Amino acid sequence: DVTMALSSSDTGEGTVSPAALTFGSGDSTWNVDQAVTVTGVDDNSIDGDVAYTIVTGAASSSDGNYNGLAVADVTATNDDDDSAGVTVGAISGDTNEGGATATFNVRLTSDPTGDVTMALSSSDTGEGTVSPAALTFGSGDSTWNVDQAVTVTGVDDSTMDGDLAYTIRTGAASSSVTTASTGTLRAR
Repeated sequence: DVTMALSSSDTGEGTVSPAALTFGSGDSTWNVDQAVTVTGVDDNSIDGDVAYTIVTGAASSSDGNYNGLAVADVTATNDDDDSAGVTVGAISGDTNEGGATATFNVRLTSDPTGDVTMALSSSDTGEGTVSPAALTFGSGDSTWNVDQAVTVTGVDDSTMDGDLAYTIRTGAASSSVTTASTGTLRAR
């Protein structure tokens, strides 16, 4: 038999299966193609297309003609499908002048290379306020893709002004991620 080990030079970008190929001696399998599956890994990082190698180990066999025979490695590329972005969830409802609150969640769409901070503000603080004033998402840790809750609270302005719409603004992020997402709320 002739056996060759297979491995990936970067398992964070791609994996290979099976871990070894064996071609039988003295039977009909020595000249039969064997399938090798290379699978790209979604790393959630904006790292561009990354080349890596499927490393084929030297052949191992009791046949001296094959034992130690070098086998060419195979180059593969993991195409990057990640992009910077912010997901703003749906608001839970309306606020009112009695102090009723509404919430929505914000998270990033990919793992940033640095911490991302974005300011939050109300277009009319006489109708509604927002808390917290800023959101921070960590890079290289487990917080970048965790929903962060934002609370919007209605304000009693002592004016009979009916239902008024106002907007909660998400400011430009202090990292490479930017957004112009806004949501409109009605104050009752």
